[in-house]
Amino acid sequence: MSLRVAMYTTVRERCGIADYSAALSVALRHHIELETVVLRPNRLNPLALAADARRLGRADVAHVQHTYSFFGVDALTYTLAWRVLRAAIRAPLVVTAHTVRPDGPARYAGGLGSALANAVGAPAWHDVETFRRAEAVIVHAGLHRDRLLARGVAADRCVVVPPPVPRRVPVEAAAVNAFRARHGLGRRPVVGVFGFVERSKRFALVLEALEALGRGDAPTLLVAGGPRLPEHEAVLAGVRADAARAGLADRLVVTGYVPPAEVAVALEAMDVVVVPYATEDSVSYSLHVALAQGRPVVATAVAPLRELEERGHGIALVQPDDPHDLAKTLAALLDDAAARARLAAAARAYAATQSIDVTARRTLEVYARARAQ
Repeated sequence: MSLRVAMYTTVRERCGIADYSAALSVALRHHIELETVVLRPNRLNPLALAADARRLGRADVAHVQHTYSFFGVDALTYTLAWRVLRAAIRAPLVVTAHTVRPDGPARYAGGLGSALANAVGAPAWHDVETFRRAEAVIVHAGLHRDRLLARGVAADRCVVVPPPVPRRVPVEAAAVNAFRARHGLGRRPVVGVFGFVERSKRFALVLEALEALGRGDAPTLLVAGGPRLPEHEAVLAGVRADAARAGLADRLVVTGYVPPAEVAVALEAMDVVVVPYATEDSVSYSLHVALAQGRPVVATAVAPLRELEERGHGIALVQPDDPHDLAKTLAALLDDAAARARLAAAARAYAATQSIDVTARRTLEVYARARAQ
């Protein structure tokens, strides 16, 4: 009899976790019966949550795709949502923790909201109970496993499954040329940042590096994306202001949201892709899309990306707070086509070892582990 799994995941557009779940689901369905239960972020109706949990609980394994912002708008609502879910899910539970934050306080300071959050155990639910009460937890980086183990999550229940590299999308040269013409990229070298414009990325670092290259020699900076939430509009305004202060306003091109059909084209319009992550709490999905297209990638050396480089040697790492290190690395790559080709070849090799089918097989092993608990 085939294993029955119910996966609780967002399916919205403009969401890396939704893309991850969609690709994983296709691969898993070759081996198991899989039902998608649609996760609607910030759905705080307890009756609706309980109904979702009952659907999850009817399977042999319930698999929740977790990031903190999916479940409530603050610590109190997050905890109430998770307690309702966990109480109502009767199947062995697997949680994929796409984000694992550093330890928070043992108690929240503040007014009535903090007092209520403390009363329902919100600090413990944020840091420990969400994960400790699952039969198995999937994380995407060793740092995140270390964080959970330090909080008391059992070592045999916490498994590192590296994010998959999606399948490469063939792109015709004519499509790249049309994209470059449409966005006025001209004939200059293009350094690109792909994905949402948000605070997790150090755009200021990239602009300082380009300024260090010299205004006359600086490449075009292509930001292939835009703000995901209204509050991120201020981040984009800051990027434009930083570009103006650096004398690079005419070298900055921001596309806004790139529809899925154009993502591969946008990436192949970039001579070098920069992944300037500012935090260690998650692993960049956009980086893996760039690796899928075999692009030369430069990334800040935060722990999850150092781990990725150690596995595949497919990215060039720079110090997170050193624009001169980034400038030196970009200059070397832009001046050396052979060096870019070596990075691109390493990216393709890494992609072959970390396909979605490999991730599916590792996920099936976690399902078996959860059922054995």
